[in-house]
Amino acid sequence: MVPSSAARQRGMALLMAMLIVVIATAVSVSVIHEEKFTIRKTAHIYLQDRARLYAFGLEDWAQIYLREDRQESEVDSLDEYWATGIPGLPIEGGYLTGYIEDEQAKFNVNTLIASEVALTRFTRLCDNLGVDDTFIPALMDWIDEDFEVRYPDGMEENYETYRVANREMADISELRLVHNVTPEIYEKLLPHITALPVTSTLNVNTMSEIVFQSLGEDLDVGKFIEERDDEAFDSIEQFIERLQLPVPIEGLSVNTEYFRAHGQVVQGEQIFNLTSLVYRSDGGKTIVMNRTLGLF
Repeated sequence: MVPSSAARQRGMALLMAMLIVVIATAVSVSVIHEEKFTIRKTAHIYLQDRARLYAFGLEDWAQIYLREDRQESEVDSLDEYWATGIPGLPIEGGYLTGYIEDEQAKFNVNTLIASEVALTRFTRLCDNLGVDDTFIPALMDWIDEDFEVRYPDGMEENYETYRVANREMADISELRLVHNVTPEIYEKLLPHITALPVTSTLNVNTMSEIVFQSLGEDLDVGKFIEERDDEAFDSIEQFIERLQLPVPIEGLSVNTEYFRAHGQVVQGEQIFNLTSLVYRSDGGKTIVMNRTLGLF
């Protein structure tokens, strides 16, 4: 039996209605999905912005501590408030933590071309760490301003295979680019070295045992730690006298101008890290020289 014209029309109308429902359902699902994605994206951006503000707050905290510290004392040591840190402070949606590190507790590689004493200390530091020091001439060629190759293992400009900065290192990570510096060498040296303006000194009140041992041969590390823990050194002369050290005093100090502020903000599953190099003048003023922000 052949359907009548009216039946066929009703069938077509039903089919069209069903098609419209399917299309409307698909559109609705798509809109809902897009809305959920937008909400998640907005929440993600909100958390990032909030974490960034908390991180900058940690940076401000570091500067306030350092300014107050300069008002209270001319000597910088590990028993002061700036060295205590913030151990996991709860905040909305997570927690934050931070600490301040004395960058002048580390050897400044930019001093190598300015001082024979610095060169001797750095060579000794490498030897004490079991690091092959054949990269040192290439490192000095990297930071000096001329194009004369230092021997025996220096390395100046080679436009096809190697480029040098011919200036002070702006960040210690540049060391990874220096000829003969392997990842293993970099990782061994990293906790004990930094890249600061060439005028910086080594703070004997905050330096590590490894850095202390670079000052001379056969030094008594135990006595150094015992004396420093008992009372911070008020001057380099006192440092030499109390430890009876036969070492040059060039490039040593009991105070610091350059600090590294570290901050971490946790918001849900997001981790936001901040690292800032802070310079503090003799008058106590602070300025952020550079910062690194990272979301993990």
